[in-house]
Amino acid sequence: MSIHDLKVAFIGVSHWHVPLYFPAMAKGQVQAVSDPDENIAKKLASQLNCKCYTDWQKLLDEVKPDFVFAFAPHNQMKALALNLIARKIPFAIEKPLGLNAGEAAEVLKAVEDATIPFVWRYSDTVARLKESILKTKILHMQYRFIAGPPSRYLESSKWMLSSATAGGGCMTNLGVHFIDMALYLADSPSAKVLSSVYQYNKDYDIEIYASSLLKMDTGASLAIETGYAYPMDSENKRENHWCIVTEDGYYTLANNCLEAREFGKDAVNIPLNTDSDVYYPKFAEATLDDCINGRRPRASAVEMLVVRKILDGMNEAAKC
Repeated sequence: MSIHDLKVAFIGVSHWHVPLYFPAMAKGQVQAVSDPDENIAKKLASQLNCKCYTDWQKLLDEVKPDFVFAFAPHNQMKALALNLIARKIPFAIEKPLGLNAGEAAEVLKAVEDATIPFVWRYSDTVARLKESILKTKILHMQYRFIAGPPSRYLESSKWMLSSATAGGGCMTNLGVHFIDMALYLADSPSAKVLSSVYQYNKDYDIEIYASSLLKMDTGASLAIETGYAYPMDSENKRENHWCIVTEDGYYTLANNCLEAREFGKDAVNIPLNTDSDVYYPKFAEATLDDCINGRRPRASAVEMLVVRKILDGMNEAAKC
């Protein structure tokens, strides 16, 4: 059976990541889409020549898809996931799988192999770092990921700007990827939150700039900085800058180039991609392949709960 034989549905297609999945879909593979915004759902359904719904439960009742890519406001994620689990429909669901670790734990209790799009795990960049570049123990990691202003969510995902529906702002939305990636690169089971400082805007009750310092179980330190602050233009959407310190080297990655400086060697520049958008089709293909072959996903509800607990600790530390 090919991955393109699976009947696929997308729930919550107003989410900004959804278009990134479609290059992985065969013609006619997407059977239906849904979104509370009927105009968005209709427009996409017309492009894909598939059925259109505003009620995702009706979609599931009538279409009976083999696999669902699920997106929803964070306060609705638990209910959506539990419904899919009750119907025995395999699915991938956006992070952070709820408003807090308690909600993520409820989903994990019901099913372990719900797939989470921690897409850096599917990247050539992280694979090369882990397998061939970072050869000695990691001592410190620093990630800075600054995306465009919060106003970009007003048109299709206004819920992202409310703590009641999103649970948090830039750290909840962006930081989770780097928590997971840091744990993965360092082979660390978890991390302890040392401090967090969040900045707010008078127009929104979510953080728009955030910095956190953590100590990983391996002893490595981890600093994560995220923000909705980057003045976007047609060519530059965000800043993405990494720094990794090991026992024998210092590595910085930005603008698709890794500078590797190791003791006793000349510095070298290695082309490595820093745009996560290109990995969503690869994630979609791998996820469907895992489904038909019964393999555990690279990131599941298990990894999501670990990250969610750390994120909760970061949010709590910011209140102090």
